[in-house]
Order: sequence, then C-alpha cells, then structure tokens
Amino acid sequence: MPILTEQELQDIVNKETEAKAKIEEKNQQIDELYEEKKAIRNQRRGFLTSTVILAILFLALLFTVLFQPNLLELNKGVQIAEDEEVVKKSRLENYQKRVMELENQTSPYTNPLELNEFYAVQLGAFKKFNTKLSSDSYSVVHNASYKDFNLFTLGVFETEEEAEKLRKVIRQLNFRDAFVGFYKDGERVKSNY
Repeated sequence: MPILTEQELQDIVNKETEAKAKIEEKNQQIDELYEEKKAIRNQRRGFLTSTVILAILFLALLFTVLFQPNLLELNKGVQIAEDEEVVKKSRLENYQKRVMELENQTSPYTNPLELNEFYAVQLGAFKKFNTKLSSDSYSVVHNASYKDFNLFTLGVFETEEEAEKLRKVIRQLNFRDAFVGFYKDGERVKSNY
C-alpha cells in the first residue's frame, strides 16, 4: 500500500479545493446566465403585452374617431364658414347616385376580381393555413388552390409582364420565393419560377 507524505496529501487537498472553487464559480455563472435569460424573457413578454395593449387601444380610438365621433364630442363647436353650406344627407345621396350613373356611362370598367383568367404574384402555398386576409369584394390578396395547397397571391394582372414588375418589388421586400402564376377560375394553371 502506497504511503503519502504530508506534502502530497496537502497537494491533493489543495487541488480538490481548487476544483470545488472552479465548480462553484461555474455554477454561479450558470445561475447568472439563467437569471439573465429569465429577465430577457420577462422583458419580451412585457414588450409584447404592452404592444398588444397599445394596438388594441389604437384600434379602439380609430374606430371611435371614424364611426362614433360624437362619443369624443369631436363635432361640438364646429363653425361653418361663409363659403360653406349645410346640405341634407338625402341630397348628398342623390348627388352620389347621379355621379355613379355618370361614371358607369363613361368608362367600361372591368372589376379585376371578376376576371376568370389573370396573372398574379404568388406569395406562398400552405396546407394548414387557410385564413382569409380580407373581404372578397375588396381583396388584392387572393386565395386560390393547387392540389392540396392554399395559395396566397397578390395582384390581378392581365399580362405576365405587369405581374413580373410586382414580383420584382415583392422580392426586394424579402419574399424571395415569390413568383408569377397564371390563374384560371380560381386555380393556378401555370407558374413561372
């Protein structure tokens, strides 16, 4: 059996103490990193929460200003200038109807949403994401289908060249996979990657 001298034993004890100190230091560093990560996570949650709350408040204020201005008393104390005139709503509606009639007589306008065939820039194709992005009657982002995928396209163009101009702009906005497709009756027929 080997025998250790006092000095050898003391060296072993010193190495053990140093090793324990290093382990304790590393554990302390790990705890500090964990606390930093936890603080960052809490900051993100706080930022997200405040952003959502501010967005909701902004939308509520916008809705109130646009649709319920009387709630904020925005119309109180409105002064009418000498060159202004108060007109009844029915009279305005009659003017609007007449303007619409005249516009219909002058321009043979085709609603792009009523086209059976058109070119558009495809932004993505998804199987599980099938959410409408806007109303059917006012949409510039369209839903189409191809096999099992839901396609999201932007724009309605009669020619491929017009759609290609938009695709170039879209790619500059980091939609690197955007491409021009030809659509017929709501389905993609041909694509140009």
